[in-house]
Amino acid sequence: MEYISYSFILFVVAGLVLYALLPKLYGRYVLLLGSLLFVWLSGGALSLVFLCEAIAISFFGAWLIEKAAAPSVRRALFIAVLMFLLFSLFYFKYQNFPEYTKQLIYYLRGMEYEPVLTEREAPLGISFYTLMLISYVADVYRRACRPEASLAGFALYGSYFGHIVQGPMDAYEDVGKQLSKDGGIRYQDLCDGALLLSIGLFKKLVISERLNIFVNSVFADQYAWHWSILLLGAAAFSLQLYTDFSGCMDIVNGVSRMFGIRLSLNFRQPFFSQSISEFWRRWHITLGAFFRKYIYIPLGGNRKGSLRKFLNTMAVFLLSGLWHGGNWTFVIGTGLLHCAYMALGMLTKPFTGRLLKALHISDKSRGLHVIRSLWVFVLVTIGFVFFRSDTVASAVDYLGGILSLQQSAYEEISLSYFGLAAADIWILILGLAALFLLSLASEMKETAEAADASRQAAKQDKVLQDKHEDTAEASASGGRNRAALAGLPGPLGATCISRKENAVLLLLLIVIIFGCYGRGYDASAFIYANF
Repeated sequence: MEYISYSFILFVVAGLVLYALLPKLYGRYVLLLGSLLFVWLSGGALSLVFLCEAIAISFFGAWLIEKAAAPSVRRALFIAVLMFLLFSLFYFKYQNFPEYTKQLIYYLRGMEYEPVLTEREAPLGISFYTLMLISYVADVYRRACRPEASLAGFALYGSYFGHIVQGPMDAYEDVGKQLSKDGGIRYQDLCDGALLLSIGLFKKLVISERLNIFVNSVFADQYAWHWSILLLGAAAFSLQLYTDFSGCMDIVNGVSRMFGIRLSLNFRQPFFSQSISEFWRRWHITLGAFFRKYIYIPLGGNRKGSLRKFLNTMAVFLLSGLWHGGNWTFVIGTGLLHCAYMALGMLTKPFTGRLLKALHISDKSRGLHVIRSLWVFVLVTIGFVFFRSDTVASAVDYLGGILSLQQSAYEEISLSYFGLAAADIWILILGLAALFLLSLASEMKETAEAADASRQAAKQDKVLQDKHEDTAEASASGGRNRAALAGLPGPLGATCISRKENAVLLLLLIVIIFGCYGRGYDASAFIYANF
């Protein structure tokens, strides 16, 4: 069962009906049984067995860790649970890593080697739920949270259909209690969820699927295309990956919101980033949060000097690349290459600062922000070429074709070569323009809210310093009243819901008319579903 399928629509509708009709006490069991059914239908019996096994080991292991009195026993139990979870992940995902390593070594020596690959079908979502279960057990071990008392409640956290396939990888303390709460449906949650769901369908079916057709054509025949086509194909894949992954996040967040569950934000306008480090604070946010909390900070973070900070950063990016898959294309494309970017950024920061000062360019200049965002996009796209390629050699050849101004093997090029019609190109252009404007509006809103919060904090500090408690309380009360009014039913709330309803209808109409779906069309699976 795919997120983009009629069976998933029926699955969600049936779940909402049961969630609304049954007594609220049974809401969590509706979600649990629905999630286990989703795993079985989507990944088969093997996926369900391995998931239940991992959940049981994590649940009872966490309780044993909590009950153990001796630190050495607690540590041994934690390591045992950790090794079990990691062994399952390595068994299914990294069995071919030695072969890919041998292939890379031969390539660096100017020789060819055809790896002998072992095919194993990995359980559904194993990369995602493994890290989530590890975070839970680690938090119990560190006494950051108490172990869950209910096996059913914990099983829902580990198997919830909204994050089992592609995340987001929520920490238990963020989403566990939400999943275990009583059921019930609210109309505003349905409206908010439908809007997010519509945006996700727009990104996936209108934009990503058309980009997928073009990208597949370019990468499949990379040695024959003109360098400008290769450049366009690389940029198109970056946009495809973003609209595909963030579109899936919008869909699962939208469906979850309908059930009254708020999952973590996993994307925040990443292509507006001003640096690589900022990009990773905006792209796949929950993955970055996991490695920062459980790897970077325990290793010492930035508290032990520049060299140690660099080594800790390298460890995080190495593991991040490995998490995507047991191939050096992932290790380089989403790992070590980005670590190199950050290192070069830190080394050149003093020089660029002096250069901007000498040219009298303000660091807050909008033009400078645009240039930086474009530069980050270029750097990220280089990494995504490795991510998209089957081997390091083909990725290097692809980038080499651009840098060497490779000429085309075709005398004439038409859109039919890429499987697209002129109408598809126009739909793509308009769809990307609409997505850019939507992202720009979100970015401007967040910037304004951050500035407003900063001003409010400054005012609050001034009031506290002057010891005007009454004035401070009045100001806080006014802020609470304004926040409360935004959530209360009334003319303003009705207007907001009405606008959301109209937006949902408009987006669904656009998806129905311009989306890529239907009989005879094989919609591509979400890219990150492979991880």
